[in-house]
Amino acid sequence: MSDAETKIIMLSQLLADKASKEKELQYYQHVLEDLLVKMNTVRREINLTETIIDIIKDERADLIEDFIKERDEERVLDVPR
Repeated sequence: MSDAETKIIMLSQLLADKASKEKELQYYQHVLEDLLVKMNTVRREINLTETIIDIIKDERADLIEDFIKERDEERVLDVPR
């Protein structure tokens, strides 16, 4: 093999490696985006739980009960029989 052929083979291998690494990077970027969405969801759930705990500690549970009843009433459909 001549020196020029060796350089061409090395260059083609480098280009193939670069393409492979770009695909790998895209995969990890996608996984990261999914994890960030899940992380934000868990944060919101934690905040909601903390709010509920605070309300219960402050003995404002009756406010939650009223709120839940109002929400449930809004969801009920009046279906004529």
